[in-house]
Amino acid sequence: MLSVNNVYLKYTKEFNTLNNINLKIETGEHVVLFGEKESGKSSLIRVIAGLEKVTSGDVLIKNIDVKKLNLKTDVSLGYISALSAFLEKKTVAQNLAYVLKIRKLDKDDINSKVNGIILSYGLEGLKDRKLKDLSDFDRMRVAIARLNLRKLDFLICDDIFENFAEADALKLSKMINVLIDQNECTSIVAVSNTKIAKQFKGRVVTLKFGSIID
Repeated sequence: MLSVNNVYLKYTKEFNTLNNINLKIETGEHVVLFGEKESGKSSLIRVIAGLEKVTSGDVLIKNIDVKKLNLKTDVSLGYISALSAFLEKKTVAQNLAYVLKIRKLDKDDINSKVNGIILSYGLEGLKDRKLKDLSDFDRMRVAIARLNLRKLDFLICDDIFENFAEADALKLSKMINVLIDQNECTSIVAVSNTKIAKQFKGRVVTLKFGSIID
């Protein structure tokens, strides 16, 4: 499913942010990418998601270079970060509906799916509120709910937990686990907190100073 081969990433000439990263994740496998701040885990997540251009090496998903990956036809990829993009002046319901409109679903299907997701994620009290008025925690709930409007092959999650109190971080980890289970998708989740890391099943890959250490 995913193959990261001899990847180096430099932002400056003097320092490797990622240093000879090699990682393989099989279809259906779950990986927890564990490391402290500045370990390189978020940079690796962004490289895997195709958001950072590597200095050398390559990243393949389904044997296709991520730079050439067609997210409409090659793979259904979900990406969660602390900076998820929304239509800030639109409501929660409108943001959820937009995902389906661009996939050209008819109005009845859109309304049905959006209402179902709102109920499933307990967003009834937020559906008519604009995204710009939501707390960071509620924005993250909407970001996770939005991904469940389509079938995912692969979920990539950056360390969204570090800026939340532990109780809220645990709630988010539970929501992400439900998302993974419902989609039966391959996943890689970046975490810096040991307790949060233990909430996720699968293989733990530890990064330190831009290198995989186990």
